[in-house]
Amino acid sequence: MPRPLRRLYPMSSMVRRRHRTWMLSMTLATGGAAVWGASLLWRKLDPAGAPSLLSTLMLSSAFTVPGTLLAFLSLRARTIWVLLAGIALTANGMMIVLPWIALRMRS
Repeated sequence: MPRPLRRLYPMSSMVRRRHRTWMLSMTLATGGAAVWGASLLWRKLDPAGAPSLLSTLMLSSAFTVPGTLLAFLSLRARTIWVLLAGIALTANGMMIVLPWIALRMRS
């Protein structure tokens, strides 16, 4: 039986805990990427005053290590959550591996 008044009822917007965890993980990955981007841009514009790669790694790790842990916490047995957590794990893992890539490109 159709319910024509269904759209008139207020819908409750309920955000699940795993979605919030995934969003925080991706936000932290974005923060780590911003640290690397700012550091590499600074290194390009002013090489003498730019921070070292080790200090950039430490500051970026303050974002990406908790982001990686949160990505592991957002894993579920459903296929979509494995894929979504894989995106967060890849984004955070890339920021952890980036110093090695930067050193390889530098030499």
